[in-house]
Amino acid sequence: MGILYTLALSSLGVYSILFAGWSANSKYAFLGSMRSTASMISYELILSSVIIIVAIITGSLDYTVVIESQQAIWLILPLFPIFIFYFISILAETSRTPFDLQEAN
Repeated sequence: MGILYTLALSSLGVYSILFAGWSANSKYAFLGSMRSTASMISYELILSSVIIIVAIITGSLDYTVVIESQQAIWLILPLFPIFIFYFISILAETSRTPFDLQEAN
């Protein structure tokens, strides 16, 4: 259950942004935090779906089995289009240059 535990822990950051906007006691801060929360959830859906696709292909939710299944061929080669989605969503999740709209506002 390593992958499910990691997905559950990675999604806890959404609550901190939502509660920060709510605790500011301003409707504008709360609306801004709702917007940031919605964008973070949309990025995490892509990340989670890519990780679930890898778990379905390997047949296990255990990190060790996923790593051992890549001895013959790395999964990035047959799943290259999915890797592109994963890479773009990682850039968006970390608010890199094309996706830094939350900080720009």
